[in-house]
Amino acid sequence: MSTEQADAPPLAAAASAAHGAGVAHGAGLGRHRTALGRTGRRIAVAVGSLVVVAGIVAGSATALTGSSPDPSGERMPTSERGGWNRVFSEDFDDDAATGRFEAGYGDRFSVYHGFADTAGTGRYQSSVLSAHDGLLDMHLGTTAAGTPLAGGIVPLVDGRWGGQTSGRYSIRMKSDPVDGFGVAVLLWSDENKWSDGEVDFPEGALGAPAFLNVHCLADPAQKCVHEQTSASLEDWHTYTIEWKPDRMSFFVDDELVGSTDKDIPTARMHLVVQAGSNDGHPPADAEGSLLIDWITIDVPQGRS
Repeated sequence: MSTEQADAPPLAAAASAAHGAGVAHGAGLGRHRTALGRTGRRIAVAVGSLVVVAGIVAGSATALTGSSPDPSGERMPTSERGGWNRVFSEDFDDDAATGRFEAGYGDRFSVYHGFADTAGTGRYQSSVLSAHDGLLDMHLGTTAAGTPLAGGIVPLVDGRWGGQTSGRYSIRMKSDPVDGFGVAVLLWSDENKWSDGEVDFPEGALGAPAFLNVHCLADPAQKCVHEQTSASLEDWHTYTIEWKPDRMSFFVDDELVGSTDKDIPTARMHLVVQAGSNDGHPPADAEGSLLIDWITIDVPQGRS
């Protein structure tokens, strides 16, 4: 189990850049943390033109039975939608033991390891990753010496991360309610520049409501879109970012939950899935998993 391993060696100074992680992702910013608990009220704060569709996402989990077609109850879409071309898909059918994820999936994912998590005190480690039962398992917890362990992956499109200037990104996932830990699925600059933009969906404390955040291009420390959805990260849901040059739209289980025509990135970006400690000091006995059933990436037709 990942929490039993010895503390990692000192952080590699250039490791974050080598893995496509930005300064904002390791500078102690409380990316996943909110002021609310798991039962907090709905929040809607937006600057610019944001259209929010409220109350259309059920918070209940998809029922799973022995005859379910997939671990989460929903199969990965095998073809793109009209106007989109599929460039990446992964449903984690191949098992990979704890600590062996890169050996089985290294041609499909870049894996975070050897540098600080968002809170600055945790450590990204590839050893938290495994694949089993058709799922990617990020098993999070704290070492005996008190270091929170984090996990992060970047899907590789045509063998490399990044290069997109628009796209449709879908992930089907759920999490255990792990105190002190959170997740962000985000679009991040290929050049590692926060000023290029940042889009987080879903984002939140594990087991808590899923948030939508779009950071302001003019001042990326601020969120020009900040919206709590009615979906819970504790339940199976499919989250989709649809990025077009003139509008970004966001879906939960194919239902539109918001869209904006402001603060849309124009630089090359890549998808990142990262989970780690919220404030750097989760409870010592906090432990659990972020589970991912599948991930797909599409680009507009006519673009490679």
